[in-house]
Amino acid sequence: MKVLSGSLEDLPPLSSKIVRIFTSSTFTDTTLERNNLMEKVYPRLKDYCREKHGLEFQVVDMRWGVRDEATDDHMTTRLCMQEIENCQRVSMGPNFIVSIA
Repeated sequence: MKVLSGSLEDLPPLSSKIVRIFTSSTFTDTTLERNNLMEKVYPRLKDYCREKHGLEFQVVDMRWGVRDEATDDHMTTRLCMQEIENCQRVSMGPNFIVSIA
């Protein structure tokens, strides 16, 4: 019950020291929102995770990671699903953000 009120004392040891977030949205409709997350929100979260909890904050944003060859071969969905699975496996907490314009 203490966790729900914001107390992080007496928690079991963490299996990972990484918070890895997959950012999902349309590539073109949410350009401003995604840029704002990358430029303003994620750096603050990275600092907060490191300074307050000793965690490494990572972001996966596929709009910069899908090569033209993969889109030509219709591999985008498979690549995204693999990255989501990686985030679920590695992250000790939240692992997915979706934005709908």
